[in-house]
Amino acid sequence: MPQEILVKVDRVLALALRWGSIVCLIGLVIFVAAGVIVRFVPVFSMGWADEIVEFGFAWMVFLGAAALWRNRTHFRVDLIPGLLAKSRAGQRLEIGLSLLALAFFIVFTYQGGVLSIKATDRSPVLEFPRYLWYGVIPICGIIITGYTIRDLWVLFRGRS
Repeated sequence: MPQEILVKVDRVLALALRWGSIVCLIGLVIFVAAGVIVRFVPVFSMGWADEIVEFGFAWMVFLGAAALWRNRTHFRVDLIPGLLAKSRAGQRLEIGLSLLALAFFIVFTYQGGVLSIKATDRSPVLEFPRYLWYGVIPICGIIITGYTIRDLWVLFRGRS
């Protein structure tokens, strides 16, 4: 029963990460293109759009990173792990790398949370609270940490 719930949560999370990234990318394309057009044909001011672009870019990057981490399709140099694949040393190397990643993402999530909490200023034009920009860091940090723990669980059980 708990396994089924985890699978459903994983599927919903995967969709949210993917579609969140896509929506942010579409928003970036629209607002950046509109900003370029308005500079050549100055019909109205779009100074406020820069804040939307910053916000969308931050969320796109971190949501996309979490989606890539979930699928293990993120960039990584795998020369040595590839050479040691399917050997005991390769499994130990993968466990060591995953433990290092876990330590990094725990610190990353904690520091992202501290940054979000300490961000008490507001954006200059739209006056949105800045923690909205930084809040994606601990959110995605928690997600990536969870997937790293999943990967470690699989590695400790002896699967690739």
